[in-house]
Amino acid sequence: MLPLSLGVLAIVGGFYFMSLLSCLVCLLASGGIYAALPRPNAPSGAIKPVSKPSISSLDAIGFGIGIVFFPIAILGMANTSGALALLSMTALLPASLAFLFFAVAVRQETSWVRFFGNGFEFTQFGRRARVPYEELKKIEVRLWQASGWVAWFQSTIGSIGHKKALLLNGAESTKTLVFKHPVAGTFTISSELIPDLQRILIGMDRAGIELPEGISEWQRKKIRRRRERMYGGPEREAPKSEQVEVARIAALIEHARRQATP
Repeated sequence: MLPLSLGVLAIVGGFYFMSLLSCLVCLLASGGIYAALPRPNAPSGAIKPVSKPSISSLDAIGFGIGIVFFPIAILGMANTSGALALLSMTALLPASLAFLFFAVAVRQETSWVRFFGNGFEFTQFGRRARVPYEELKKIEVRLWQASGWVAWFQSTIGSIGHKKALLLNGAESTKTLVFKHPVAGTFTISSELIPDLQRILIGMDRAGIELPEGISEWQRKKIRRRRERMYGGPEREAPKSEQVEVARIAALIEHARRQATP
C-alpha cells in the first residue's frame, strides 16, 4: 500500500506542487520500500500453494492498475465538475482491483501447511491452526473439480470463510484430503501437493483414527503393515502399557509411604 501511495503521490503531485526531481525521489522510494518489505519464510518441509501468476507478478499487476486509475480519479475530480467529475469517480472502481491483487499476493506468500507425526499446522493470512489428528472429527478423500478461471480463483483466493481454508494445486481436477475439525473448521488440501502422502496416512493410523473414506481396503492393510514395521505394533496398545507403568510407580510410592509410617 505504501509504495502504491508514493507512486500516486509522484504523479498527482507532479501536476500541482512537486518538481520533477521530487517525483523521481518518490518513485525511487516506492521501489526501495517494496524491495525492503519483510517476507515470511515458510518452515522447512512446509507445502505452499501454487501461485499462477507468480507473487511478484500479482504485485506488479496491482501496482500497475493503481498507478493508472487512482491518479485519473483524483485529477479528474479535482479539475472537473458535474458529470465529468462523476465520470472520473468511476475510475475508483477499477483502481480498487489493486487491493484485490495485493490481498491475493499476501495470501500466497503467507499460506502453507506443515505435517507432523501426530497432526498438521495450517497457516493462512497469519492465522495459524495446529490440529492433532486425534482431535479431528472426520477425514475424507474428495475429488475437487472446477473449470477454467473458477479453478484458478479457488486455488488463488484459498479462504472461503472464517473456518474454511483451501490449499489447491490450481488444476481443474484434483484429489483432495478434507480434514474436519469441530472447532478449527475445515481444511482442504490437494493430495498432489503432498510429497509423502503415505507417511501422513501412517501418522493418522498411528493416532488411532479412521483412515479417510475413499482408500481401498488393500491400501489400508498396506499402511497398517508399514506402520507396525516402523513402530513395532499397533499404536493403540501404547496407552495401556503407559497405564500399567503409572500404576506400578504409584504402587511403589504407596509401599514406600507405608514403610516410612511408624
